[in-house]
Amino acid sequence: MISKILDSNSSIYDLALQDLGITDNNVGANGITAEQVIRAAIIKQNEGYSYRWLAFHLADSRAYGQFCRSDYGKSFEKSALQRGIKAISKETWEHINLILVGYAQVQAIDKGHKIRVDCSVVESNIHTPYDSELLVDSTRVLARLLSEAKKQNFLTHQDNPRQPDRR
Repeated sequence: MISKILDSNSSIYDLALQDLGITDNNVGANGITAEQVIRAAIIKQNEGYSYRWLAFHLADSRAYGQFCRSDYGKSFEKSALQRGIKAISKETWEHINLILVGYAQVQAIDKGHKIRVDCSVVESNIHTPYDSELLVDSTRVLARLLSEAKKQNFLTHQDNPRQPDRR
């Protein structure tokens, strides 16, 4: 379906051509085309691949090769993929998004009034939370909020900040 949507909105490739600095996509060496850059970027984003894994899967998978309109077994270097995908500016991606939202509205796929965001968890270098640390943190935040309420004369409270540490 993504391929059909992209085929119906070929102006997306013209936007990518401008960022790639190519005036005519049919001249020069048989490198990566603007269409292939856009399609590879979609795969990279959907699957969460690094450029190295993207290059591997494009060379290894017939389905990805067909989606990217490349011959089976033809591979792109990770540096070429990275150079092409990174060359597309955020303004161009915004224009592409507007084109796709407009297409979805015309085809009655989506009204475009709401946005859906992926809130995936990302690994980071924070410590593992323990119950005792969570108790201390929540007590500290609650004490701060109660102090703010006390300043505004909403309520009175007595703060014992050392109590959670001892328990």
